[in-house]
Amino acid sequence: MITNLKGHAKTANGFIVRYVALVMALVIVFAGTAFAAANEPYTVDIYDGSEVSRVETTKKDANEIVAEAGITVSENDKLILDDFSAGSQSKIIICRESKIKLTDSTGKTGEFVFAGRVSEFLTSQGITLSEKDVLNVALSEICFDGMEIVITKPCNVTVNVDGESVTVSTSSQNVGELLSELGITLGENDEVEPAADTPISDGLTVDVLRIEYKSYTADEAVPFTQKTEYSASMSKGSSKITQKGVNGKKSVVYKEKIVNGETAEKTAISETQILAPITQIKTIGTYTGGNNSIVKNSAPISELTMPSKYTIGANGVPTNYKYTITGKAAAYCIPGGTTSTGKKVKPGYIAVNPKQIPYGTEMYIVSDDGIVYGYAIAADTGGFANQGKFVVDLYMNSTNQCYAWGARNVTIYVL
Repeated sequence: MITNLKGHAKTANGFIVRYVALVMALVIVFAGTAFAAANEPYTVDIYDGSEVSRVETTKKDANEIVAEAGITVSENDKLILDDFSAGSQSKIIICRESKIKLTDSTGKTGEFVFAGRVSEFLTSQGITLSEKDVLNVALSEICFDGMEIVITKPCNVTVNVDGESVTVSTSSQNVGELLSELGITLGENDEVEPAADTPISDGLTVDVLRIEYKSYTADEAVPFTQKTEYSASMSKGSSKITQKGVNGKKSVVYKEKIVNGETAEKTAISETQILAPITQIKTIGTYTGGNNSIVKNSAPISELTMPSKYTIGANGVPTNYKYTITGKAAAYCIPGGTTSTGKKVKPGYIAVNPKQIPYGTEMYIVSDDGIVYGYAIAADTGGFANQGKFVVDLYMNSTNQCYAWGARNVTIYVL
């Protein structure tokens, strides 16, 4: 039994030895395979700003791999190894030390030097963003030289547009961005107040003005003007309207600016006169009495006797005349003088332009306002004839009569 037992033990011991030898052989085989696999080359992409380098390596240390690629890294630079796995195709990101400008939510600005992601930079400054804070860059973005990081809080802004008023919380930088954010577009003539480039501030009110232009034509009255004249045929202190004023008429083209449905501005761009206005004339009397004044309906001023062959009708007009001349008549006085035709001056011998009215022409003259100069003969001339302002110059007995006459419109009946 003992032998047998020993024999069994001997047999068991032989089996164990063979088993251990097999296991050791397998370990050596697998170890060799693992060692061979561990030394196989793999590719690593190295991101250095905008530059990307690809290196094939068997190294496991990221710094050694970067150096193997010929890239120099300073002690202040940083490697991001989130996507690096030794032995597997992966990537290494190099963060260079950069100058960064930070503006926090209070508006405070500072400049810093840092290498890493934006989130890491904010952590380094002890800044924790609240839910309402708005960051102008992504937290995962790599800091670069000259980078500006701005932290803002949303502003409450009221927008009035298309008859509605809405208050929104926005992180837009200016009014133009806010309109884009809200999907509000401006038409060709539309305006916004304040201007699109105005920075957003809390409590700001923005008005969108919908603007259109229309043109139309309207007929309008042209007010008549007023004029004052003086007459010695009326007593001083009296007055009357001798010509009633009448409004004229014009056609006006307007351009109208309509803002949010209401007329905000109207401009006349052209006008055409349809009917001219008639001036209103007010006549004021100057007659104070006296032999040297001219009074309406008094005896004729002329001292010449009218030949019997001529008669005056009931209407004060000669019943037989050749033709009439109308125009303005002046007055003059030369006591004791002689006319151009040699006659002694006298009311009735009047001055003419002999080229128009020959000397010796007989006439009967009445002013348009009813003053009768009477029977007259062309016997004199003067400088007035070259002025072209008057058709005749009537002789008076005194300068006062001349002043009272002034210049009047007359009708000359050529006999």
